[in-house]
Formats: sequence, structure tokens, C-alpha cells
Amino acid sequence: MNQLVCNFAPVRFLPYREVGEFINVGVVVHCPQTDFFGYRLVPLKRTGRVSGFFPELDIKIFKAALQGVARELRRLQGCHRLLPTKEQIAPEIAKEQVKRFREVIHRREGLLHFGEGGTILADTPEEALDHLFGRFVERQFAEKREYQETVMRNSLARFLHDWKLAQHYQMNKKVGDNDFHVVMPFVHFAGATIAKVVRPLDLNKAEPSDIYHHGGTWVKSMERLKNRGQLPPKVIFTVSVPERGKRLDAANEIRNELQQLGVQPVEFADTQRVREAFELETAA
Repeated sequence: MNQLVCNFAPVRFLPYREVGEFINVGVVVHCPQTDFFGYRLVPLKRTGRVSGFFPELDIKIFKAALQGVARELRRLQGCHRLLPTKEQIAPEIAKEQVKRFREVIHRREGLLHFGEGGTILADTPEEALDHLFGRFVERQFAEKREYQETVMRNSLARFLHDWKLAQHYQMNKKVGDNDFHVVMPFVHFAGATIAKVVRPLDLNKAEPSDIYHHGGTWVKSMERLKNRGQLPPKVIFTVSVPERGKRLDAANEIRNELQQLGVQPVEFADTQRVREAFELETAA
């Protein structure tokens, strides 16, 4: 069976354009051979993903933006075939519709816009739409180990922008040497030398064992950097911890092990201390 060419683009929610933070909240698909145009957006009721990434944002702003883009996509859909079909259209019409689709996805204004477009082959465009929604949206918000640290990292990036410190830090840089290194989200250089690194660490896990496994991985990584003479002068982990019980005991044990290596753990919830951790020392 001949497969169909499907052009697509993710729909992105970008409330803070100046720092480039976004989450995928939908996808649009156009099949020029059959003139299929379809889209799929997250339901308005499923706003937990947005508030998780942008906790300070008024969720009404997101809902209004999503409703607006849904209206626009419905209007565009009306200019294409509405029923599933594999009957191909005239090449000149297909060419014109591809041009229109590209014009649509190149729009960048507003809180919701389209990400980088792409092309895939599929048996049907409906199948492509389902696959791409799962790939760009549902997988992004699946329950996974590093999810909360992504939320924390996004918050730290916004803090840096608000505190006018973002220009002093480079994002996602390797720390270590060619044989062993880790990627740190916030890195400050003094000339060509790494002077300070900051990363979030989520120790607020469901079970003590999860805390030991996840935290222990970073303890071991810091120990290896130190043994190789690659540990920067200042390494700060902004740490999220449980409130009480054995999980808190496990988190405290990880924090103590980090401190013994010269790594400074700072409570992520203590915004003032987090700011102090990011601030640069000035000469007297």
C-alpha cells in the first residue's frame, strides 16, 4: 500500500517569549495528496500540565489562548476536505494548499504558535495525527523520573530572567572532561573556566528507595568529578525534599553526602537562598 505524505507542526504554548520556554499542547497535520487538514489540542480541562510548568501563570490566560487557536484551526479546516478519504486531488490544488499550510505554521505572534514543521509518511493522515499527538504532547507529559526537575529548571530560568542574572549563565554545558562529564543547566564562566554551576535536584520522590537511587546517582557523579579534578569551585543543587518521615531522612542523607563533597544543597522552596546562590560575588 502506498503511504501518504503528511506535513505537520506542533502547537506550542509560549507565555515567556523572552526566555524561550514552551510546552507542546497540540499538533496540526496536512496531507496535500488528499487535502486533509486536521488538528488535535489538549482538552481545556487538562490544565495540570500547564500549571505544572508555569505555576505562577493565571490558567485563564492559557484557556483563552487555546480557545482562540481552536477557533482559528476550525476555520482553516473548513477550507479543506472534512471527510477521511484517499482520493487524491489535482497537483496544482495540492501545491497551493501546501503553500497555505506553510504560511499558517510560520506565524509566530501570540501565546500559542506553531513549532518547527516536519514531514512523515503514514497509511492515513488520521493515523499520522494520532501518532504525532502522542509523540509531541502525551509523551512529553508522561510520568517520568526527570519530569519534576524539568519544572524546577523552567522556574529557575524565569527567576534568573526576573533577577537580571540570566546573562551571567550559559545553559546546558558539559562539566568534566572527555572521558567523563555531566550536563549542567546553569553554568557561569570566569573567562574560559567554569566558576559555578547550579542544577535542580528533585528528592521529593514517592519512596525512600527512589530518593536514594536518584540522589545517589548525582552524589556518585560529583564524587567522580572531584576525583578527576573536574569539580567546579562552586556547585549548587537547588533541592526539593519531602516534608517528613523516612523519605525526608533519605533526602537529608543525600544532602549530607553532597555537602561532604563540597557541593552546596539549597532548599528549592527558599527563593531568597536560591537567589543568593545564583548571585555573583563582587570584589571589595
